[in-house]
Amino acid sequence: MSPARDRIGDPPAGDLLKGGAVVVTGAGSGIGRACALACAAEGASVVVGDIDDALALATAESIARRGGQARHHRGDVAESATHEALAEICSRDFGKISGWINNAAFSGGALLGETTDEDWQRIQAVTLGGVFQGCRSAITRMIESGAGAIVNIASSAGLAAEPGLAAYGAAKAGVFSLTRNAAVEYAGQGIRVNAISPGPIDTPALGSWLEAFPGGRSAFEAQIPQGRLGRPEEIAQSAVFLLSDRASFINGAALVADGGIHARLASPRSLPG
Repeated sequence: MSPARDRIGDPPAGDLLKGGAVVVTGAGSGIGRACALACAAEGASVVVGDIDDALALATAESIARRGGQARHHRGDVAESATHEALAEICSRDFGKISGWINNAAFSGGALLGETTDEDWQRIQAVTLGGVFQGCRSAITRMIESGAGAIVNIASSAGLAAEPGLAAYGAAKAGVFSLTRNAAVEYAGQGIRVNAISPGPIDTPALGSWLEAFPGGRSAFEAQIPQGRLGRPEEIAQSAVFLLSDRASFINGAALVADGGIHARLASPRSLPG
């Protein structure tokens, strides 16, 4: 078998979500796209949401080419109308909402003292507000059917500080709290709500940031216990598990998927170069 770092390609086909109907926000690229493809590969019909219509359509078409069912919708997750539209499409076209993945986010990037009011408000509206809106729309429909699972994509930035990500980290910390509250409030109605905290994932956005990192990508990866960046597909498989019945007694959890970064003592150490 090839090393884990070399395993790439389409998600494996299965039936963990067979007969389900899942909404994924921010599904035009990166982790969101990987989640949409993985849910479809496991038998779910998928509603692909993204602020970029062309990217949303491309993901939906990719699912269709693989034999799955998908719809797409363009919308800003900071607006409640977007989530209501996603919920309506899923309920109307696929008969129910069994799963919902809140993935869309906006990171910005500035030291706290240099963060503008506008950037702060936009980051909170999208990164935290979008999760709130998505959870509310999903829960409303799931209560009617008496079951459902929600996965919120958080971030390691919500667990610890990273210079330049004060606003984003605050929003992601809020995602963890929102996840726990939703899980406790609706567990009795058959709804599970969990979060995933990805570490550094190999996406175009991170790639551009690594170009400015001292020593580049190799120096950055050398500080990750597993010695590499994570892949969007790996986060997607975690999301599929949490949506599935195999995670039936997991509720209010925060699954850390970061290659061992947070497991290591943050003591001073020499850096490459």
